[in-house]
Parts: sequence; C-alpha cells; structure tokens
Amino acid sequence: MFKLYFCPQIEADMIETFIIKNYRSYRDRTELSFVASNKEGGKKKDLPPVWYKEINGKRILRLLLCVGLNGTGKSKMFSALNYLRMIATAKPQKPSDKPEYRPFLLDNHSSTIPTELTLTYYIEDVCFSYNIKISSECIEEEELKLVQSRSSRVFYRFHNKELDKVVINYGNACDLSKSDQHDLEVNTLANASVLSTFGALNLESQILTKNFDYFENHISMVHKSDKSLADKLQTGDVDKDRALKKLLLRLLNDVGTNICDYVIEEASLNISELKANGAPDIVINAMMEQYPSGIITHKNLRFIHSTIDGENRLDFELESLGTKNIIRLLVVLYDVILGEKSTCIDEIEYGIHTKALAFILKMYLTIAENCQLIVATHDLSLLNADFLRRDAVRLFEKDEYGSTNVRRRDYLHNTISFYKTYEKEVSPHIDELMRKIEMFLEYKNDINKD
Repeated sequence: MFKLYFCPQIEADMIETFIIKNYRSYRDRTELSFVASNKEGGKKKDLPPVWYKEINGKRILRLLLCVGLNGTGKSKMFSALNYLRMIATAKPQKPSDKPEYRPFLLDNHSSTIPTELTLTYYIEDVCFSYNIKISSECIEEEELKLVQSRSSRVFYRFHNKELDKVVINYGNACDLSKSDQHDLEVNTLANASVLSTFGALNLESQILTKNFDYFENHISMVHKSDKSLADKLQTGDVDKDRALKKLLLRLLNDVGTNICDYVIEEASLNISELKANGAPDIVINAMMEQYPSGIITHKNLRFIHSTIDGENRLDFELESLGTKNIIRLLVVLYDVILGEKSTCIDEIEYGIHTKALAFILKMYLTIAENCQLIVATHDLSLLNADFLRRDAVRLFEKDEYGSTNVRRRDYLHNTISFYKTYEKEVSPHIDELMRKIEMFLEYKNDINKD
C-alpha cells in the first residue's frame, strides 16, 4: 500500500558517477561510481534488483556504503558533492567576491591549480555531464553536455584572461534564444557559474531549467543539526503526514520499541506576559522582531509507549539516543524517496544498533525508486548483511601523500568472507600494532616520564 502512495515515475533522476580532482583531501582524479557490476558474487548469485535501477542498459545503484577510518575522506567526498551543488545554484552576492576555493593543501603545487569536479547524472532518463574548474580567482571553465548524443553540447564557458571576460560557446543542444544567450553571457561574472546565473534571470530554456532544478532540489546532504522533527511530522499535508506516521510506527514496532503512537501538541506564550513578569526590554524587543504577532508558538512532540501497565507519553528529548536517531533517519529517508533525491548521510549508524540499521537500509531499498543514498559508516559489521551487494561498498583510504583513494570490489568468490576481507584491508597496520603489548607499554612510559 505504501509504494502505491508514491506513484513512482518511469523516468529517473540519479547520479551515475562523481569525479573529484584537487579538492581538500583529494589530490588526484578520484571517481565515485554508482554503476553496478554484472557479477553478483556472494552466497546469492542473483541478488534482488531493488539495489539498482536500469537506465539505458546501465545498472545505477540506489545505495553506496562508504567505509574507512576517521580522516580518510568520506566526509570530504560528501562535502565535494554539496560544494558542487552550491556552485551550480548559488550566485555570489557581490561581483568582487572570489569563488570559494578548496584545493588539496599537503603539497607545494595543488593550491596553484583549479579544483575540478564532474558529475554525470540522469534527468528523466537523459544522461548529462556537468564539469567545472574553479581557481582562487574565478571559475576557469564550465561545461554542460548530453552524453551519447550527436548534438551533445549545451554550453561551454571559459575565462578569457587577456580580456578578463567570461566567454560562453553554446552548442546545438541549447534551446535558449539568441537574445537570451547574449543576456546570459553578459550577466555571467567570473565568480559565478552559468547555471547559477541562469537561475537568477528570467530566461526561457527547458534544458537549463531542468538542470538547475536537478542541482537545487535533487541533491542534498543531511546534517546532524536537522532536528525540527515536529514540523517534518506535521507538515499540513494530511495524506503525506498519515503515510509517514504509518511507516514510522510500523518501523518502530519491527525494530523492537514499544512505541505505539505519537502526538504533536502546540503550545503558545504571549510575549506581553513575559514583559509583565519583568523580562528585560532587550529580550522583549528581540522576541517581537522574531514573532511580530506577539505570540511565541512551539510544537511539542511526544511518543506514546505501550507497556503491560498501560500507555504513557514521553517527550521526544527523553527518548534514547538510538530511538531518536532511528526516527530522524526514517524522516530523512521518507523525504529522499518522496523527493527523488541523491542524498549523503555521514555516520549513519550514530546511536543505532547494527541490526536495526540493516533492517532500515533493506526497507529503504525495497521502497526506493528514483533516489539514491550515499552513506558513510564505521560499523563494518554491516558488511555481514546477507542482502548486501558487494559492489555497493567503497573503501576510503589515504596514501603516503595524504591523498584519498577510493576502492571498490566488484567480485569475491562466494567461499570468501566479504566482511573479513574488508576488515583486513581497513588499515591493517593497526591490527599489527594491537598484537604488540610493548606498543601500549610505551604510552605508560610516556606518562611516567612526565
């Protein structure tokens, strides 16, 4: 019943590959691919196709699991995708502003060359490639093109250093009128992308509108501060809120909580009452700026627990860390699925038991249609999940230069433990040190010497 509520479309808006070069911990060209292998491996030769969506003959994964020690670049990968989204959609406020530039800093030359980012993605099953090069002074180059099409180029921009001018060459795939092409070129400044400039102008182009909308509304990153759950559980859309509640309560029951319902109660406070009780004028004035109506409103979220002694309400903040994060994660997944987004979640396991998290991810894959999750985790035991596609795991590690590399395994013979193989490959030097008691005694000696 739940899947029918979404009325999934046939066309997909999904990422195929993301390539980074010279961005923070990424010095060399590094690719994050969502293309699934044709080899399944594992105990089950034919894993269910819920893991991927086939688009134009390619299997595009709906979930990537990123593993690696702290500081190996998982969060930086997510940051790079969010950075690309920002560059593509946010036009700088001042012409004199320099573009935000985040190069690799652990050598002597990377800070003198541009950061380069390339995203290959699908909009309504049409494949696009967007490439941008950013230096400390300006956006050096930018290109949008259709992949596997004769009239492939939409536009190519570059910065003419001699004239200190942005030049845009339009391709046959661009549907802007000649006058709109001219307006877009003269309004695109050295520090702004063509896409962000287009988004700020009133120009007509289906192809540019779709691409701008893709970056603005179909790529997202989840931050730990996203906590406004009461508003997300009570949006005002009765059908949407009812479907989310049904899903959430089913999940909370299946993962072993005794939560049977939740309520959202609105509380209000008249600012004049605070003033009458002696609140300082500076506080009253600040509150009046934020709440011009003079009334402060707040939503209280309470969960109802069913026990042998009856039902009791508990404020959300009094729930366990794991329960709160399961609820937050489910709300995020609902938004990802409904909004058909490609979304990054860092430290997805935070406070959630491995079995519950595996259950949630399997549920996501069963429901998901035209959406993707890229999740980072330190919980390697997820690699033991019997539903796992091995080619959906990415191992992040640093080389001797301090630069991040990303590795994937498409296949391991089904007699080999995937978990044990990856567990051995995640910084094996730490396992060696763990076996040497003298290494730990050195810490004790350091303290005694002090």
